[in-house]
Amino acid sequence: MSDALPTIILIHGAWHTPANYQNFSDSLTAAGFSVYCPHLPSCNNTSPPPASFSEDVVAVRAVVQERVTAGECVLMVMHSYGGMVGTDAVTDNLLRSTRAAIGQPGGVIHLLYQCAYILQPGTSIIDISKASGLFHLWPQFVNNFDDGSSFPVNPAALFLGDAEPADIEAALPHLVRSPLSAFSALSEGDCWKKLPVTYVHTSKDGSVPRPYQDIMIERAEKDGVVIKKEDYDTCHSVFVTKKKEMVDLALKAAKDERNAQ
Repeated sequence: MSDALPTIILIHGAWHTPANYQNFSDSLTAAGFSVYCPHLPSCNNTSPPPASFSEDVVAVRAVVQERVTAGECVLMVMHSYGGMVGTDAVTDNLLRSTRAAIGQPGGVIHLLYQCAYILQPGTSIIDISKASGLFHLWPQFVNNFDDGSSFPVNPAALFLGDAEPADIEAALPHLVRSPLSAFSALSEGDCWKKLPVTYVHTSKDGSVPRPYQDIMIERAEKDGVVIKKEDYDTCHSVFVTKKKEMVDLALKAAKDERNAQ
């Protein structure tokens, strides 16, 4: 592997927009990365929602394809719902190993999930919630609107529990409605079986609770996947509350010896 840092494609979560990740993206850029954070078309506050999961996947795959075709190695950094989107966006032809086998440069080299959905093909976010025994709590945390959209009842608590007040105030204006259909959509991707994986656990997470995370990781490991796990005693917005640590972790993932395999 070259000593050059890979390009980061940062995939934001549901109810979020790239603006929520700007400070994190700027810090990654300051560390030497080129960063792309595509706006998921389902997250735009339009009523009714103009797009859902499949359109999100298409949008992200286009960015990955562009960077890979340019010969760049890519580190996927995925937060929350962005894990499901990013996983499905990375098809076999975009893997570095696939491209190297046919003499082409570039490709996806590593998957870094930040309290994100890493799903078995054929399963959904709702499936994980039900498996955890917490699905009955959904109405207490999420407003389901008649137009097919959704928005958290208390987004500050759900996403930013232990963040600084100034960070909470800065984040809230950039949250938008997302389509309910995204949470019942079925994942098809399994690139996490073929690439090095790092997973960030968050123990104070109100959006992807720790039981969700544990179920997903247990299922992946039963498939024989080796996952490097990091644990942080913080809320869902780990890229805000542990920004320096997340930049350092991206640097670590970029230089992971498994990337060369």
